[in-house]
Amino acid sequence: MPGNSETQKKKRPMGLKARAASSKKQKSDGAESTEQVVNDFDEENTATIMLKNDLEEDANEMDELEGIFDSAMEELSGGDSERAITLLRGTIHECDRILRVHDRDVEAGVEAIEIEPRFYYIYGTALFSISELSAPELEDQRWEYLELSQHRLEQAKEAMTGKEPFAWRVYDGLAKIGLDLLSREMSDEEATEEAALKLAATTANFDSALVALASIDAEQAKSETLSVVEMVQSLADSSCLGEAGSATLMDWTEAKLAALPEPTAEDEHAAEIRYLRARALWIRASVLLGQMDETDEIPDKDAFQRLLNEASDLLVEAETHEALLLRGEVQLNLGNTQEDGDEQDRLYRLAIKDFKLVQANGELSEELTQFIEDFEQDDNEEDASDDDNDDSGEDASDVNDDDGEVASNDDSDEEMEEDE
Repeated sequence: MPGNSETQKKKRPMGLKARAASSKKQKSDGAESTEQVVNDFDEENTATIMLKNDLEEDANEMDELEGIFDSAMEELSGGDSERAITLLRGTIHECDRILRVHDRDVEAGVEAIEIEPRFYYIYGTALFSISELSAPELEDQRWEYLELSQHRLEQAKEAMTGKEPFAWRVYDGLAKIGLDLLSREMSDEEATEEAALKLAATTANFDSALVALASIDAEQAKSETLSVVEMVQSLADSSCLGEAGSATLMDWTEAKLAALPEPTAEDEHAAEIRYLRARALWIRASVLLGQMDETDEIPDKDAFQRLLNEASDLLVEAETHEALLLRGEVQLNLGNTQEDGDEQDRLYRLAIKDFKLVQANGELSEELTQFIEDFEQDDNEEDASDDDNDDSGEDASDVNDDDGEVASNDDSDEEMEEDE
């Protein structure tokens, strides 16, 4: 494998702040480290960042590069996107510089620095991360970053053994980039064989990522599986890859969920697994819902109801915002299929109960909010109508009683006259 064994055995480098603090402790003379980050904004408002280390001329460039990259990831996870962008641009700048030096030395026939898989992983991931932070008006630039990122991560993949600690991230990055690029290329009209092959390669990269991660940390692999499944489900539900693409993605997510052991009460992921399985059923049902004809009839009503009932069973213990919202939508659509008015009313009320719980803790869509308002308005009108009917019934009863009494008196008078 490219790279020396000493480098391979090193622990993951610290971020810049931690590295600087560690360096200060190691100086026997107490001198402050000159290692620092320098921001240099040029006319295009791009930043270059360099690690200056005057005291250690033979410092490992890869470790320094990884220090910048780690700091960028730390800022990104901490929510400081502006600082993260600066550090990511610096990472990309340093990668460009290292490659230029490498190519120059190779052309000159002198000993060149060794480019190891870790370098391409850092380079590709920095490009992918900055693409995710691109402003909407820079859409063309975002696609350019994605294509460059894919190229660098493919180089990392080719140079890896697959056992590197970052290997799963390389596969994961390639899969996510693949989905992004396919969403631009693929639609119902363009569901070509080439696109299908690209989609298969993308899901294969997800598989490789999860296998590689499982060899390092089985529990983290389980969490990552659920995270990836949720992301892929969302993409399938959006239909941006066309009907064929969505079906392929749903097949993949369902296979991943089916491969997981049945969750126990002690399993911290139990609720999430049940939710994702219910969501898969709901997405399948939504496909049937989208096939309704002009008479509002679902092609396979029995299959539609079966999918919704199975989803409902999985959501009995729903507690999270997402699970409550999903359960409400399932109950609402089950209600729409009922011919019995009382059963439909019962399901609508269950749906509204869940929607109100969601509404109390966040926003509810305008469509569902309108459903609640319309239902409650109809409910109030029915109650008012029932009250009016009750009042009318009481008044009619009073009138009948009065008429009866009058008639009775008249009869008595007639009887008395006859006697006389």
